[in-house]
Amino acid sequence: MLDLLDRFALAHTQLTRLNADLKEIVPADQSYRAKVELKLTPRELQPDQGVNQYQVTARLICRGSRAADDPEEALFEIELVMQTVYRQFQGEPVSFEAFSSSHASLTRQLYPLIHHQLQPVFKQFGLDQVKLPYDLVKPQESATDGRQLH
Repeated sequence: MLDLLDRFALAHTQLTRLNADLKEIVPADQSYRAKVELKLTPRELQPDQGVNQYQVTARLICRGSRAADDPEEALFEIELVMQTVYRQFQGEPVSFEAFSSSHASLTRQLYPLIHHQLQPVFKQFGLDQVKLPYDLVKPQESATDGRQLH
C-alpha cells in the first residue's frame, strides 16, 4: 500500500454535513461507550493543469450509549461529512486504482481535521469523555464496494 501523504497534498476541505443529536442530558460522571466509524470514499476528478487530483468523502458517525445499556439504544449520535481534494505534488502519476487501494493512508491527516471540527460539539453536549483517534491503530481490511471502514 502506498503512503499517499508522500505524494499528495490536501488542496481543499469542505464540511458538507454535521448532524448531532443528544437524546438526554448526560451527567458529568455518567459512564458511557462510544463507537466511531469512519468511511472514506474516493472519487476521480479531472486532472488540473496536468496534475492528478482526487476527491475523498470522509463520513464519520459517532454513536454513544450508557455502559450498562444496549449499544443499539443511542444516547447520542453525531454525523460529520467532509469533502476533501488531494493533488499529487511529486512522483510518477498515481492512477485512480492505485489511489483507491491506498486511500486509507490519508486518515493520518483526516482524523485530526475531523477531531478539530467535532471537539466543540462534544464539549457543548457535555461529552468531554469522547476522544477520537488521531491515527489508525492497525491496518484495516478494505470493503468490497471500494470503500474502507476505519
